[in-house]
Amino acid sequence: MDDPVIEVRVGDVPLRLRVALDQKRLIELNPDAADRLAADPPDRRFRFESGFDALVGRERLKGIQAAAPITLNDRRMLVTIASHGRDCCAGVDGEIGIGLLPYATIRFERPGARPPERTADFLIDDNDEHGPQAGVTVGRDTIFVQFSLQRPESVATASAGAILARAQGGRLTDGGSVVAAFGIERPISILDFDRPAAIAGFRYPRIAVRTADFGGRHVFPVDPSEPQDIVVAKKVPLQEAWPVVLVARDRLDRCGEAAYDGNRHILTLRCAVEGED
Repeated sequence: MDDPVIEVRVGDVPLRLRVALDQKRLIELNPDAADRLAADPPDRRFRFESGFDALVGRERLKGIQAAAPITLNDRRMLVTIASHGRDCCAGVDGEIGIGLLPYATIRFERPGARPPERTADFLIDDNDEHGPQAGVTVGRDTIFVQFSLQRPESVATASAGAILARAQGGRLTDGGSVVAAFGIERPISILDFDRPAAIAGFRYPRIAVRTADFGGRHVFPVDPSEPQDIVVAKKVPLQEAWPVVLVARDRLDRCGEAAYDGNRHILTLRCAVEGED
């Protein structure tokens, strides 16, 4: 469960791909793996062309992509292979989205984990723009959750943080930075809740928030205990809101099993009851 990896061949090129719960329905390659594939293409029609951009907060990475045949579970498929000029994945050649795998059930298990004491199901929308995510209700609003078996710490976008702060109360303090996708560092603050938030069934007394990213028009509630100074803020272009919390290993390490039903698009987590955070 800590490092689920499969081996795939594209033509004569072997690739080790990490199965990712938060990756789109495609294969994302590190640049060196994409170069190997371009040098030894699977057929005469294969070539990388300009592809979709990857947006990491406000950092935009230009991409290349190509269609290539692969065989998985005795099924031949034509899949999208993309690369964005920076390594996406350490220790492997790339990632493959869980929605691309042609299996009825994909099961991740953690040997030696504590017996599960609770089970939670999440209906996954394999979103073309953002990748697999599940909608959850917070007060009168909806936020999304994504799950990562690789990233160490859970983190919320600015719009998700603002929605959670309105529902639970809380205040922001300096938090430094976090390493996001493609190794890009993004600034964060720590949101300390007045009342712990329940996100995807996990208890969060506090959470890191990427306050510069995907905030839209959502704003954090004013803390009445703070002096109301006049602040001149740098004007930056408004970015579309994407209210999402990435639930990472700081919570998922409590789970002995994660199972994805590819037919019903349901992710089931079986986890031990958590202690204090």
